[in-house]
Amino acid sequence: MVKQQYKRLPFLRFVVSVFVLCLACSFLFIAPARAYTDLSVNCWKAPENITIDADLSEWNKTSAVILNSESQVIQGGNQWDGPEDLSASVYFMWDRDNLYLAAEVVDDTPFMYREGFPPDLVDALVLYFSTDPQADPERQSYQSKDFRLTLIVDDYLFNTGLDREMVEEKCGLETRGEAGDEQILEGYEYAVKEVAGGYIFEAKIPFINFSNEQLSPLVPEEGDVIGFNVGMFDLDFPCPGVATTNMVWTGSEDVDVNPSSWGTLVFKGEE
Repeated sequence: MVKQQYKRLPFLRFVVSVFVLCLACSFLFIAPARAYTDLSVNCWKAPENITIDADLSEWNKTSAVILNSESQVIQGGNQWDGPEDLSASVYFMWDRDNLYLAAEVVDDTPFMYREGFPPDLVDALVLYFSTDPQADPERQSYQSKDFRLTLIVDDYLFNTGLDREMVEEKCGLETRGEAGDEQILEGYEYAVKEVAGGYIFEAKIPFINFSNEQLSPLVPEEGDVIGFNVGMFDLDFPCPGVATTNMVWTGSEDVDVNPSSWGTLVFKGEE
Protein backbone atom coordinates (compact mmCIF):
# COMPACT_ATOMS: atom_id res chain seq x y z
CA MET A 1 0.00 0.00 0.00
CA VAL A 2 2.82 2.42 0.81
CA LYS A 3 4.39 1.91 -2.62
CA GLN A 4 1.08 2.58 -4.35
CA GLN A 5 0.65 5.87 -2.45
CA TYR A 6 4.08 7.08 -3.55
CA LYS A 7 3.28 6.24 -7.18
CA ARG A 8 0.20 8.45 -7.03
CA LEU A 9 2.09 11.55 -5.83
CA PRO A 10 3.12 12.83 -9.32
CA PHE A 11 -0.50 12.59 -10.45
CA LEU A 12 -1.67 14.45 -7.34
CA ARG A 13 0.91 17.18 -7.99
CA PHE A 14 -0.43 17.51 -11.54
CA VAL A 15 -4.02 17.86 -10.29
CA VAL A 16 -3.01 20.49 -7.75
CA SER A 17 -1.05 22.44 -10.39
CA VAL A 18 -4.02 22.48 -12.76
CA PHE A 19 -6.30 23.65 -9.95
CA VAL A 20 -3.96 26.51 -9.02
CA LEU A 21 -3.66 27.57 -12.66
CA CYS A 22 -7.44 27.60 -13.11
CA LEU A 23 -7.85 29.59 -9.91
CA ALA A 24 -5.32 32.19 -11.11
CA CYS A 25 -7.11 32.52 -14.45
CA SER A 26 -10.43 33.05 -12.70
CA PHE A 27 -8.94 36.01 -10.81
CA LEU A 28 -7.85 37.53 -14.10
CA PHE A 29 -11.42 37.48 -15.37
CA ILE A 30 -12.85 39.14 -12.27
CA ALA A 31 -10.08 41.73 -11.90
CA PRO A 32 -11.16 45.38 -12.16
CA ALA A 33 -10.83 47.27 -15.45
CA ARG A 34 -7.38 48.53 -16.32
CA ALA A 35 -6.64 52.14 -15.41
CA TYR A 36 -7.49 54.28 -18.44
CA THR A 37 -6.36 53.08 -21.88
CA ASP A 38 -2.86 53.05 -23.34
CA LEU A 39 -3.57 56.16 -25.45
CA SER A 40 -1.76 59.29 -24.27
CA VAL A 41 -1.16 62.76 -25.70
CA ASN A 42 1.32 65.42 -24.58
CA CYS A 43 0.11 68.89 -23.61
CA TRP A 44 3.03 71.28 -24.11
CA LYS A 45 3.72 74.41 -22.05
CA ALA A 46 2.37 77.38 -24.00
CA PRO A 47 4.56 80.32 -25.02
CA GLU A 48 4.02 83.48 -22.99
CA ASN A 49 2.31 85.47 -25.72
CA ILE A 50 0.08 83.04 -27.56
CA THR A 51 -2.54 84.56 -29.87
CA ILE A 52 -5.82 82.80 -30.66
CA ASP A 53 -6.00 83.42 -34.40
CA ALA A 54 -6.11 79.96 -36.09
CA ASP A 55 -2.46 80.40 -37.08
CA LEU A 56 -0.61 77.42 -35.64
CA SER A 57 2.93 78.66 -36.21
CA GLU A 58 3.32 78.91 -32.39
CA TRP A 59 2.30 75.31 -31.84
CA ASN A 60 4.38 72.23 -31.09
CA LYS A 61 2.62 69.57 -33.15
CA THR A 62 4.82 66.58 -32.26
CA SER A 63 2.02 64.98 -30.22
CA ALA A 64 -1.60 64.81 -31.35
CA VAL A 65 -4.92 63.13 -30.86
CA ILE A 66 -5.65 61.53 -34.24
CA LEU A 67 -9.22 60.88 -35.35
CA ASN A 68 -9.29 59.09 -38.70
CA SER A 69 -10.36 55.48 -38.25
CA GLU A 70 -13.64 53.61 -38.63
CA SER A 71 -12.88 51.92 -35.29
CA GLN A 72 -13.27 55.34 -33.65
CA VAL A 73 -16.79 55.91 -34.98
CA ILE A 74 -19.22 55.13 -32.16
CA GLN A 75 -22.37 56.70 -33.61
CA GLY A 76 -23.73 57.30 -37.13
CA GLY A 77 -21.28 54.97 -38.80
CA ASN A 78 -23.44 54.78 -41.92
CA GLN A 79 -22.99 58.56 -42.28
CA TRP A 80 -19.16 58.43 -42.20
CA ASP A 81 -17.61 58.05 -45.66
CA GLY A 82 -13.97 58.00 -44.60
CA PRO A 83 -11.28 60.48 -43.48
CA GLU A 84 -12.26 62.98 -46.18
CA ASP A 85 -15.73 63.17 -44.59
CA LEU A 86 -14.39 63.76 -41.08
CA SER A 87 -10.95 63.39 -39.54
CA ALA A 88 -8.72 65.55 -37.37
CA SER A 89 -5.40 66.10 -35.67
CA VAL A 90 -5.91 67.83 -32.31
CA TYR A 91 -3.10 69.45 -30.29
CA PHE A 92 -2.94 70.81 -26.74
CA MET A 93 -0.94 73.36 -24.74
CA TRP A 94 -1.28 74.74 -21.23
CA ASP A 95 -0.37 77.41 -18.75
CA ARG A 96 -1.43 77.65 -15.11
CA ASP A 97 -4.75 79.29 -16.03
CA ASN A 98 -5.77 77.82 -19.38
CA LEU A 99 -5.98 74.82 -21.64
CA TYR A 100 -5.25 75.61 -25.30
CA LEU A 101 -6.60 73.53 -28.14
CA ALA A 102 -5.83 73.51 -31.86
CA ALA A 103 -7.41 71.23 -34.43
CA GLU A 104 -6.65 70.64 -38.09
CA VAL A 105 -9.95 69.23 -39.30
CA VAL A 106 -10.87 67.56 -42.57
CA ASP A 107 -14.61 68.01 -43.16
CA ASP A 108 -16.35 68.01 -46.53
CA THR A 109 -19.31 69.99 -45.07
CA PRO A 110 -17.88 72.26 -42.34
CA PHE A 111 -19.68 74.57 -39.92
CA MET A 112 -23.00 72.76 -40.09
CA TYR A 113 -25.32 74.23 -37.50
CA ARG A 114 -29.05 74.65 -37.04
CA GLU A 115 -30.57 76.88 -34.37
CA GLY A 116 -32.17 74.83 -31.65
CA PHE A 117 -30.04 71.73 -32.24
CA PRO A 118 -28.27 70.46 -29.10
CA PRO A 119 -24.44 70.46 -29.12
CA ASP A 120 -24.33 66.71 -29.84
CA LEU A 121 -26.20 67.13 -33.13
CA VAL A 122 -24.07 69.78 -34.86
CA ASP A 123 -20.42 70.16 -35.87
CA ALA A 124 -18.58 70.17 -32.56
CA LEU A 125 -15.51 69.09 -30.63
CA VAL A 126 -15.98 67.28 -27.31
CA LEU A 127 -13.50 67.14 -24.44
CA TYR A 128 -13.76 64.58 -21.62
CA PHE A 129 -11.41 65.28 -18.73
CA SER A 130 -10.70 65.22 -15.03
CA THR A 131 -9.43 68.26 -13.15
CA ASP A 132 -7.91 65.98 -10.50
CA PRO A 133 -4.49 64.45 -11.30
CA GLN A 134 -4.99 62.18 -8.25
CA ALA A 135 -8.31 60.74 -9.45
CA ASP A 136 -8.64 56.96 -9.41
CA PRO A 137 -7.87 55.86 -13.00
CA GLU A 138 -9.96 52.70 -12.48
CA ARG A 139 -13.17 54.54 -11.55
CA GLN A 140 -16.19 53.23 -13.44
CA SER A 141 -18.39 56.33 -13.09
CA TYR A 142 -17.99 60.09 -13.32
CA GLN A 143 -16.92 61.83 -10.12
CA SER A 144 -17.28 65.48 -9.11
CA LYS A 145 -14.16 66.61 -10.99
CA ASP A 146 -14.97 64.78 -14.23
CA PHE A 147 -16.33 66.88 -17.09
CA ARG A 148 -17.79 66.57 -20.57
CA LEU A 149 -17.45 69.83 -22.53
CA THR A 150 -18.81 70.45 -26.05
CA LEU A 151 -17.41 73.19 -28.29
CA ILE A 152 -19.64 74.00 -31.26
CA VAL A 153 -17.71 74.97 -34.41
CA ASP A 154 -20.19 76.85 -36.57
CA ASP A 155 -18.25 79.91 -37.81
CA TYR A 156 -20.87 82.07 -36.12
CA LEU A 157 -21.72 81.82 -32.41
CA PHE A 158 -19.31 79.08 -31.21
CA ASN A 159 -21.63 78.18 -28.34
CA THR A 160 -20.59 75.66 -25.71
CA GLY A 161 -22.24 73.07 -23.50
CA LEU A 162 -21.37 71.32 -20.24
CA ASP A 163 -22.93 67.91 -19.57
CA ARG A 164 -23.04 66.90 -15.88
CA GLU A 165 -26.06 64.60 -15.92
CA MET A 166 -23.85 61.52 -15.39
CA VAL A 167 -22.20 63.03 -12.28
CA GLU A 168 -23.83 61.97 -9.02
CA GLU A 169 -22.15 64.58 -6.76
CA LYS A 170 -22.20 67.69 -8.95
CA CYS A 171 -20.96 70.03 -6.18
CA GLY A 172 -22.80 73.03 -7.62
CA LEU A 173 -21.65 72.66 -11.24
CA GLU A 174 -24.73 71.68 -13.22
CA THR A 175 -25.48 70.90 -16.87
CA ARG A 176 -25.64 74.07 -18.99
CA GLY A 177 -25.92 74.86 -22.67
CA GLU A 178 -27.72 71.61 -23.49
CA ALA A 179 -29.90 73.33 -26.11
CA GLY A 180 -26.88 74.49 -28.09
CA ASP A 181 -27.79 78.18 -27.86
CA GLU A 182 -25.68 79.35 -24.92
CA GLN A 183 -22.10 80.38 -24.23
CA ILE A 184 -21.32 78.85 -20.84
CA LEU A 185 -17.55 79.49 -20.68
CA GLU A 186 -16.14 82.69 -19.20
CA GLY A 187 -12.97 83.94 -20.87
CA TYR A 188 -13.35 81.51 -23.77
CA GLU A 189 -11.46 82.60 -26.90
CA TYR A 190 -11.71 80.96 -30.30
CA ALA A 191 -10.78 81.41 -33.94
CA VAL A 192 -11.42 79.42 -37.08
CA LYS A 193 -9.96 79.54 -40.58
CA GLU A 194 -11.43 77.62 -43.48
CA VAL A 195 -8.89 75.80 -45.65
CA ALA A 196 -9.18 73.44 -48.61
CA GLY A 197 -11.10 70.37 -47.46
CA GLY A 198 -11.76 71.58 -43.94
CA TYR A 199 -10.69 74.14 -41.35
CA ILE A 200 -8.28 75.06 -38.56
CA PHE A 201 -9.76 75.74 -35.12
CA GLU A 202 -7.96 77.25 -32.14
CA ALA A 203 -9.31 77.94 -28.66
CA LYS A 204 -8.38 79.01 -25.12
CA ILE A 205 -10.38 77.43 -22.28
CA PRO A 206 -9.83 78.88 -18.78
CA PHE A 207 -9.65 76.22 -16.05
CA ILE A 208 -11.64 78.45 -13.69
CA ASN A 209 -14.82 77.40 -15.52
CA PHE A 210 -14.55 73.96 -13.91
CA SER A 211 -14.26 75.06 -10.30
CA ASN A 212 -16.28 76.79 -7.61
CA GLU A 213 -16.35 77.08 -3.81
CA GLN A 214 -16.65 73.30 -3.55
CA LEU A 215 -14.30 72.27 -6.36
CA SER A 216 -10.75 73.59 -6.49
CA PRO A 217 -9.47 74.55 -9.96
CA LEU A 218 -6.93 72.55 -11.88
CA VAL A 219 -3.57 74.34 -11.69
CA PRO A 220 -1.28 72.13 -13.78
CA GLU A 221 2.37 71.51 -13.11
CA GLU A 222 4.85 69.87 -15.40
CA GLY A 223 4.53 66.11 -15.08
CA ASP A 224 0.87 66.06 -14.07
CA VAL A 225 -1.33 63.47 -15.81
CA ILE A 226 -5.12 63.58 -16.05
CA GLY A 227 -7.76 61.33 -17.56
CA PHE A 228 -8.68 62.67 -20.99
CA ASN A 229 -10.55 61.93 -24.18
CA VAL A 230 -11.49 63.79 -27.35
CA GLY A 231 -14.44 63.36 -29.67
CA MET A 232 -16.02 65.06 -32.67
CA PHE A 233 -19.54 65.36 -33.97
CA ASP A 234 -20.16 65.86 -37.69
CA LEU A 235 -23.48 66.95 -39.18
CA ASP A 236 -23.64 66.84 -42.98
CA PHE A 237 -27.24 67.95 -43.57
CA PRO A 238 -29.05 70.53 -41.38
CA CYS A 239 -32.34 68.65 -41.40
CA PRO A 240 -34.26 67.27 -38.42
CA GLY A 241 -33.78 63.53 -38.02
CA VAL A 242 -30.45 63.34 -39.87
CA ALA A 243 -27.87 61.24 -38.00
CA THR A 244 -24.75 62.95 -36.65
CA THR A 245 -21.48 61.03 -36.82
CA ASN A 246 -19.63 60.76 -33.52
CA MET A 247 -15.93 59.84 -33.43
CA VAL A 248 -14.01 59.30 -30.19
CA TRP A 249 -10.23 59.03 -29.79
CA THR A 250 -10.33 55.80 -27.77
CA GLY A 251 -13.20 54.28 -29.77
CA SER A 252 -14.98 53.56 -26.47
CA GLU A 253 -18.77 53.50 -26.69
CA ASP A 254 -19.13 54.04 -22.93
CA VAL A 255 -17.06 57.23 -22.95
CA ASP A 256 -20.00 59.26 -21.60
CA VAL A 257 -20.37 57.16 -18.46
CA ASN A 258 -17.05 55.40 -17.76
CA PRO A 259 -13.85 57.46 -17.28
CA SER A 260 -11.68 54.34 -17.19
CA SER A 261 -12.27 54.13 -20.95
CA TRP A 262 -10.43 57.44 -21.47
CA GLY A 263 -6.81 58.01 -22.40
CA THR A 264 -4.49 60.48 -20.64
CA LEU A 265 -3.21 64.02 -21.09
CA VAL A 266 0.37 64.61 -19.92
CA PHE A 267 1.45 68.16 -19.03
CA LYS A 268 4.91 68.76 -20.46
CA GLY A 269 7.36 71.66 -20.35
CA GLU A 270 8.38 73.62 -23.42
CA GLU A 271 10.30 71.35 -25.79
